Amino acid sequence: MLFKLMPGLKKLIQYDRSNLSGDITSGMITAFLLIPQSIAYAIIVGVPPTMGLFAGTYPLIVYAVFGSSNYLSIGPVSIISLLTFSGISGIVPPNTFHFFQLVILLTLIIGVVQLLLGVIRFGSFFDYISPAIISGFISAAAIIIALNQVTSITGISLTNYQNIISYTYNLIQHLPSANPSTVGIGMGSLLLLLIIRKKFLTGPFLVLIISIIIVDFFNLNEKGVEIVGEIPQKVMGPLLQIPTSNTLITLFPIALMIGFISFFESYAVAQTLAAKENEQLNPNQELLGLGLANITSSIVGAIPVAGAISRTAVNYQSGAKSNLSLVITALFVLLVTFYFTPVFYYLPKATLAAIIIIAVSNLINVKHIPYYFKNSPSDAVILLVTFTATLTIDIFTGLIIGIFLSFLINLIKKKNFAI
Repeated sequence: MLFKLMPGLKKLIQYDRSNLSGDITSGMITAFLLIPQSIAYAIIVGVPPTMGLFAGTYPLIVYAVFGSSNYLSIGPVSIISLLTFSGISGIVPPNTFHFFQLVILLTLIIGVVQLLLGVIRFGSFFDYISPAIISGFISAAAIIIALNQVTSITGISLTNYQNIISYTYNLIQHLPSANPSTVGIGMGSLLLLLIIRKKFLTGPFLVLIISIIIVDFFNLNEKGVEIVGEIPQKVMGPLLQIPTSNTLITLFPIALMIGFISFFESYAVAQTLAAKENEQLNPNQELLGLGLANITSSIVGAIPVAGAISRTAVNYQSGAKSNLSLVITALFVLLVTFYFTPVFYYLPKATLAAIIIIAVSNLINVKHIPYYFKNSPSDAVILLVTFTATLTIDIFTGLIIGIFLSFLINLIKKKNFAI
């Protein structure tokens, strides 16, 4: 009964030592990718870097015990970070103590929602969601994330993203005020990442270290280059308070949507790798593992987590054989968080922005559009409408429109079939 509830624990107890070399190697390589991403995605959410780093530690260990995938790298991810910022910033101003509190509370609600969905065995429902909706939504969200990083790449200050038309116009107007040193660091980081990412799996970490050395040596922080600065070497602490009913009502729809997206993205990549290895994944167990990971993230004062497509692929390609690789990744990140965060003092935010842009560029997927137009025009329409609405109206509204349109088209098809 215990092993049924915690399939990952069974794998760890019955561990095959012949897999140790592959798990250690992949765990370390994935950690080198997770560290800069955790800091970068915390910045997307609008919270201190520590809240991102801790999201890649304890929640990952909990998932390794309760989840069923050997490779799924749980931690901060770009899409979920953007959704979290969009949801909370519409309620309270960013960079405030109340904002941090609501982020942690939202993380808890997401975890509870996913846990309850797993308990009632709702996971199988996700097999019926059209991939066209998710493809259009994630592609648009990736573009929004990339656009939001242009301010860090250039050193200019803009108002928060509203829609692609007004934001792009505003961006072009302010480009003449860009900081030359910041642009140099940002564009240099982008170029270096593009050159080495195919040769080195730890490319982002290498670029991160190089940029720190350059900023420190040339004192670029005194020339307008914005740096991360001091990172507190401790958990944020117990920020959770008993919420009011109005707060819960406001956060629940946001949590439901984020919980849905985070699970769909996580399960999709985990299922793909499981199929390659002829392994079976239980969607309800995955909901349970992800839900407990988010609850853990909230308890330690961190941000919402999900399975990352890029890190999971790196973990698998680096030779991971079991879920011990996930534990090794978490322990290494925890070691860095407690003892080595002063190293990141001179880390330029422009480099983090470059890392984010390269990471999300892989999520912009347009190759399915010709296929859909040829084989399923209705899915092509759903993808394009979801994509356009997300970019031009609102990130939450875009997803709702896509889901509503999908149900409407399916209803029309059923009626025509019945006739």
